[in-house]
Amino acid sequence: MNLAKKSATACLLAIATHLCSAQTPTTPAQISAAQKSTAATPTLPASPFNRTTVLLDPAHGGSDSGSRISDSILEKDITLALAFKLRSLLAARGFTVVMTRDSDAATQADTPNPLTLDDRAGIANRAHPAACLLLHATAAGNGVHIYRSELEPIPNEVNGTSWLTAQAAWVTQSEKLQKLLGQALTRARVPLVLSRASVRPVDSLTCPALVVELAPKGSDSSSLTNESYQQHVAGAIAAALVFWQNQAQPPVRLAPLPTTPTPKKGVQP
Repeated sequence: MNLAKKSATACLLAIATHLCSAQTPTTPAQISAAQKSTAATPTLPASPFNRTTVLLDPAHGGSDSGSRISDSILEKDITLALAFKLRSLLAARGFTVVMTRDSDAATQADTPNPLTLDDRAGIANRAHPAACLLLHATAAGNGVHIYRSELEPIPNEVNGTSWLTAQAAWVTQSEKLQKLLGQALTRARVPLVLSRASVRPVDSLTCPALVVELAPKGSDSSSLTNESYQQHVAGAIAAALVFWQNQAQPPVRLAPLPTTPTPKKGVQP
């Protein structure tokens, strides 16, 4: 490093140190004021949270076939088949299962209009489920790939949060659910990938939400249609959700902070 760069770095460090010391509450009075400011934020009644409800969203449907796994295998058919198996297993364990579609068609209720991604998110959010699973399928890789949102987590749910970042307050719970499903699939000897990806509409969901993508059992993509393989994966997921229903914790809801109006030019506040 040359001297000019070294000098500039030293200056930046000095400025950063000064700013941090100026902004971080260090005295008892400053800490007390910060705590009072946080405590003063009004909380709202908890949102409804149905611990025995699971939302399943079999991706695609109708004219939207999703990815073409092979000449005869379409993603939309695999996601629906897996959803049916999950629904059966979960219902047998006492869960109420809400599905965004239960046939090839993916349309809004009582209309021929296609079901949009926002429609799917609306169905999920109105159900207030303990878990939302967005089901997908791929010919790439093998086993099960589980993704949670890429949004950075926030500790509380603020009323009136943007539709596109509604999942942020639930990311911590989604991460815990991802870990629990991963452990169950590992015990079932299903190859596993855990990662993050903001696959729509996951960022708009106000529930613990994951994208569950089924990949082939081995190198043969036709294994995606294997009934035994699908049942094995569904069984591991259903077993994990039985434990999850008592572990899930919805975030605290906060009222939005009041905004201070900007004074008009020339008018003293």
